Amino acid sequence: MSERLPCQTPGCTGSILPATALKTGGICMPCQQRKLAEERQAYIEQNRKEVNRYAGIHDPVEILTMLHSPRKPDPLIKEVPYPRTAQELYHGLTEEERGRMESYAVHLLEEEDIDQAETVLVSLLCFTDTRLGPGLEMLLHTGNYAPAILFKDADAQVRDRLIAQVESDPVNRNLLLLALAWIGDEEVVRLFAAWRQSPPEWASALYIAPEMYAREAGWELDAGGGKRQLYHPECYPFLVSREDTLEAPGAPAAVQMLQTGTHACPWCGGALTVLFDYDLQHPQVRFMELPGKRLRIAACMHCNCYGTVYMKADLEGGYAWSEYNVVPGYLPDNTGGALAFNTWHVMQLSEQPAGTYESAYWVLEAPASQIGGHPAWIQDADYPACPCCAQTMTFAAQADMGQVAEDEGIYYAFLCRECLITAVNYQQT
Repeated sequence: MSERLPCQTPGCTGSILPATALKTGGICMPCQQRKLAEERQAYIEQNRKEVNRYAGIHDPVEILTMLHSPRKPDPLIKEVPYPRTAQELYHGLTEEERGRMESYAVHLLEEEDIDQAETVLVSLLCFTDTRLGPGLEMLLHTGNYAPAILFKDADAQVRDRLIAQVESDPVNRNLLLLALAWIGDEEVVRLFAAWRQSPPEWASALYIAPEMYAREAGWELDAGGGKRQLYHPECYPFLVSREDTLEAPGAPAAVQMLQTGTHACPWCGGALTVLFDYDLQHPQVRFMELPGKRLRIAACMHCNCYGTVYMKADLEGGYAWSEYNVVPGYLPDNTGGALAFNTWHVMQLSEQPAGTYESAYWVLEAPASQIGGHPAWIQDADYPACPCCAQTMTFAAQADMGQVAEDEGIYYAFLCRECLITAVNYQQT
C-alpha cells in the first residue's frame, strides 16, 4: 500500500495518498473542498450584482404576478425587494385590477399551478373581500374544493351544485360541507338546521355533526335554527409601534395588549398576563356593546399552550381565576421562568379598521394580532363553550406571537357577555 503523506494545509492533521496529492497540490479532500468553497464565495462576492426587477413597473397587477411567481435563487444576483407588501398592493386594487388578478388565477389553474392560484384567490378574498366568479367556477371545474373560504358568499347556483354533490360524493363530503358553511346563506342555514333535526344517513361517517361545520366559517345554529355569528365583523389590527408613533400621555389606545398581570397562575405559579385591556368607553370598541368601563382578558401564557383558561371578569377592569378551570391532562413545569416582556415588540392598536377576513387564512402570513374580525385559525376552529351557561363564546381578539416576538403560535380570546367569563386558548403549527 502506498505511504500516506501529510496534508500541506497549516494546522490540518489529515493524511492523503500520493495520487490524491498530485490532484490537489498536496492537501486533503476536506481542505480542498473548503478551499474551493472559499474561492467560489469570493467570486460571488466580487461579481454579485444588485437587480431591481420592479424598476419602471407601475402596474400593480404586473407587480403582484411577479411577487407570486417563484424564482430560482441565483447567488450572483441580489434582488431588491419591492417596498410594499402584497397585502398592501391588494388593498389598492381597483375593481378592474381585481378582475385581472382573478383572470391570472384562472390561467394558473389551467396550467395546473394549483398552489399559486389558491394564493391569488385567497388574497383577493381576504384582502379585498372580492366575491369570486370565474376563479370559483374554474375550481369547481377542476374538482378543487379547498380552501373552503374561497366559497364565501358564493351564489345560489354554486350553492345548489354543492348541496346536490354532498349527498353523492363521500370522498369530498368533508370539503363540500366546509364550502357550504362559508356560503352560509339562508338556504344553507335551513339545510344545516334540517340536518340537526334529522341527521342524514351519511352523517354517521363524519367526525362531527354536519351542522358543526358552520363553526369553521364563524357561525353556528342557535336554539331556534337561526344563524348566530361567533365573531364581530368590525376589525382593528395591532401594529408594531415605533418610537416616533407612540401615543402621547393622556391619549391611551382603545385596547392595550400584553401587560404583566397582578395575579399568579394557580397551576404553574407564573404571573398571569393581561392579553387585552379594553377601554369600553372608547368609540373604537363600541361595537362590542358592553356597558361598563374596562374589560381585561387575562391568561397564563404557559398553561394556555396546553388547554383553555377561563377567568371571571367584570366591566370595571377586574379579573379572577375561574373555578371552572380544569388542569390539562398534560401540563409540564414552567421551567422557563418569567416571560421576557422586555424583548417583545410594543404593540399599538391601529385607528384604521381592517377587513373582517384580513387574517382569516393564516397561510397568507398576514400579521394577525387584532380585535374583532374572523379568527386566524391555525388548526380547526376552536370556539370554547362558556363553562357556566354552555353557550359558545364569542371571539374577541387574538395575539400573533410571530408578530410580537418573532415566535410562533396565536393566543385567541373569547367572551361570554351574559356570564362575564373570558376564555383564552392557543394554537400553533
